[in-house]
Amino acid sequence: MKLLRHLTLLAFLICLACTALRAAAAEGGVANVFSPLKGKLLAGQDGVLCINGDSTSYSEYGPHYHSARALGEETVCTVVLHRWAEWVVSKPTGPKEYAPPVILYQGKPGAKLEVYLASLPGAVAGDMFAGARRKKALGDIPRPDCALLHHGHNMANFPVAFPGDTSAGRGLFLAAVAQTSMQWPGVPQGIVTQNPWRDGDQYARIYEVLRGVAGDAKSMTLIDSYQRFIAAGKRADLYRDNVHPSDRKDQDAGGRLVAEALLAAWHEAQPGAAFRTPGWQEHPGQSLIANGDFTEWQAEQPVGWKVGGAATVVKAAEALLEGQTAAVAVLPNGDKGVFLGKTLTETECAAVRGRTITVAALVRASAAQPRAYAALVCPVAGANKTFAFGDLNSGKDGWVWLVCAGIPVDAAAKAGTVYLRFYPAFSLNAPVSNEPLLIQRVLVLEGRLEGKAGE
Repeated sequence: MKLLRHLTLLAFLICLACTALRAAAAEGGVANVFSPLKGKLLAGQDGVLCINGDSTSYSEYGPHYHSARALGEETVCTVVLHRWAEWVVSKPTGPKEYAPPVILYQGKPGAKLEVYLASLPGAVAGDMFAGARRKKALGDIPRPDCALLHHGHNMANFPVAFPGDTSAGRGLFLAAVAQTSMQWPGVPQGIVTQNPWRDGDQYARIYEVLRGVAGDAKSMTLIDSYQRFIAAGKRADLYRDNVHPSDRKDQDAGGRLVAEALLAAWHEAQPGAAFRTPGWQEHPGQSLIANGDFTEWQAEQPVGWKVGGAATVVKAAEALLEGQTAAVAVLPNGDKGVFLGKTLTETECAAVRGRTITVAALVRASAAQPRAYAALVCPVAGANKTFAFGDLNSGKDGWVWLVCAGIPVDAAAKAGTVYLRFYPAFSLNAPVSNEPLLIQRVLVLEGRLEGKAGE
């Protein structure tokens, strides 16, 4: 009986210590992507975590397996994993739905953490917003309390306007942030960096892009696993090949190292602190161009815009954004080079001259066309440069954001030297369909996602 009483007392003291530790954690920390979720779980409420990732986050013994299980242990909540069941992005493999849920950790009765691992080998950040995957992968899951992007290795080949230009690369990630925000307005978002390659440093370019993205969107948390691999000397046991972290049942040191970065951000989070990530549709600044929402029309064309080639434009009643009643539809009419364009006026040019700008456009491309394409042309250091948008053509037949972020417009730019163009059927061959490109809003902005730099 004495032994039983001692064991009961010990269990009680351990319980008190755990409660004290959780209470102490609740008193400090910083507001970050995990804050709202952490507050709910510590208060005994259910929570939802969503990860949009590629093959570095896909393994069932990878970083999100280990970190999610650890969250269950720390908060004593039950953790249920829903893992996307598709195995290669370019082939019809897998059922393209979530596999039966698996309990990673059985906590006490009460709070439950649902983890949706929407990861796909070979994918880019926009793939989970695409076509047949869209509804099942993200559309049908509960609104998450935390959404993480875990991408980069498959997104390194973005277009550049000049050596060192990363505007299209930053745009690819900021577009994915905007897509997530359209799916769940204001949801807290974070980006998890990936590991460096074992033999070489090909990922360094994307790592610097992500650091720039974090500067463009202050209300987003950057979770840095890259530096942990560097600090560990890129040891052999941290990798299962040249690119992927070790994330198998019998060798998972690499996956655990990424999980450590995730848990470090979790431990820093102030439970319950307000944290939300806005999308481009919420940007507080005024667009630097006129009629970017296509509300003004004259002679069957939006005012300030012009069509090139055989294109025609019509109003399309497919409103998506609040307060907007129509989009503009650009029909190619059998011409591969047609476009809808805007050449900035002197007033508009003066607003961008000598500034670093971001262009964000909400578009819907057609699956019947080879691809949509968009670009901004402007002078940089005295020479005209073409800034091609990092496109999300994987999102055909769905509204997507095209973003190019960090374009340095020459201080000597004159009216007529800065122009935008949107091509509905960009190809070497004439389009066989007359399916249009829909454009709902075009924003030209200075500074970062939340407003001007320094605000």
